[in-house]
Amino acid sequence: MPMKIVLRLLNWASSQVNRQRIILLVGSLALILSTRSVWYVLPPDTLEAFGVSLAIANYYRIIPFLCGLLGLTFMVWEVRGQALRLLFWSGLLIVLLFPCFQVTWNPVTTFLANNYYSQNARVDRHVERNFSEIQAQWKQNIVLDEPDIPEPSLNALIKNSGFLQFSSIERFITNILGYNVNFFAYISLNWAIAILGFSIYLFGLYLDKNQRALELFGRDMKNLLPWILVGFIFLSISILLPNIIHYHLNTSYAKGDYRFVQSMSKTLATLYPPLQGDNFFWERLGKAGYYHDQPDNSLVELVKGLESYRRKDWVNAETHFQESLILQPKNFLVRGYLASAILNQGISEFNDLSNRNTATAANSFERVLTVFPNHTEALYDLMLAKAVGGEFDKSADTALKIIENQKYAQRPRSALLGQAYLHLAWKGFKDKDYQNAWLRYRQSVDDSAWKIVIEEEE
Repeated sequence: MPMKIVLRLLNWASSQVNRQRIILLVGSLALILSTRSVWYVLPPDTLEAFGVSLAIANYYRIIPFLCGLLGLTFMVWEVRGQALRLLFWSGLLIVLLFPCFQVTWNPVTTFLANNYYSQNARVDRHVERNFSEIQAQWKQNIVLDEPDIPEPSLNALIKNSGFLQFSSIERFITNILGYNVNFFAYISLNWAIAILGFSIYLFGLYLDKNQRALELFGRDMKNLLPWILVGFIFLSISILLPNIIHYHLNTSYAKGDYRFVQSMSKTLATLYPPLQGDNFFWERLGKAGYYHDQPDNSLVELVKGLESYRRKDWVNAETHFQESLILQPKNFLVRGYLASAILNQGISEFNDLSNRNTATAANSFERVLTVFPNHTEALYDLMLAKAVGGEFDKSADTALKIIENQKYAQRPRSALLGQAYLHLAWKGFKDKDYQNAWLRYRQSVDDSAWKIVIEEEE
């Protein structure tokens, strides 16, 4: 008797299994799995120092999770109507717009992603250009590169009257979607899994018994395309209008209408947050307030700091940026410039080959890390400074920090990691731990050996 019940259950289960249900099941599970962790990853201590919240990235995961549960439910109930297909199409489009919302309403993460990406690229170039000196254990003749100015977040899109040229329009459309290589360098794989889950489930919904998939797809697109067009127009206007106003404020500033520039700039900073990462925007606002006899002391200090920075007066620039940051601690652009000013001081001290003071330079690099945690160039320069000073233990500690930070990137920088592992090899050799020294050296020249777990990383 029990065997008959089992056979009946197996027969019923086999009758319920078909190609469409398997595809719907896979799509639903992919959607649920995509919500395992946040969709954007940056070093936690950096996020804390900059006061960044990843709330948008966390809330976004609710959409695929609910759709995954609904998908499982409707798969059992055999609901295949147009309403369900349009629901999943809407979910897919919303998930595709995740970069747009993240870039627009959380510009600090964009600022950090842009700067980490550019810092990693510059360090890689320095390694490649100075490979022979970098490989030398004592590095006595190595010279560090001066850093570029901090990378802005998504700043002004309209810089001149040639905005309607094809290259500018292409950049505008890219920025509407938020699809930028710098941003994608730190996006989680779970976001792509969510897109894949929606795509698989939709594919399953179109597997109609009457083979009417193309007909159903055409009917759905007829209903969706007008709304997609309306959404695209709305996004375009919401991004283009603030940039047009921002561009024309230059004219008002030139005419001396400082009151209007001041009030409108504050409104723009609220309605279009990416402008908060544009140093020209803050500089114009600070000058307008000063000339209107309503100065914002934090912006006045920022303007003075920018002027000192352009003159390469790093000490005065640091002083003014520090004062500005004390008055306005949430201004991430000021924090970025403060870190860059201190970093330039350390590089100047290190590059003075006739009177090199590695201890002073290392102290400057360490101060950068208190302002901008995990600053790639500061970590790399600190690692070199400690090695030049013969402090291989401390150089190795910094190398471990570099290796840890590279785990957040989608594609770790091979040249930078190679140097980090090489410094660990030198420490092992100095400590007469020849086995680990050899393993570290392998990791410095062979990326397939990066997964080898050694005691320091456990």
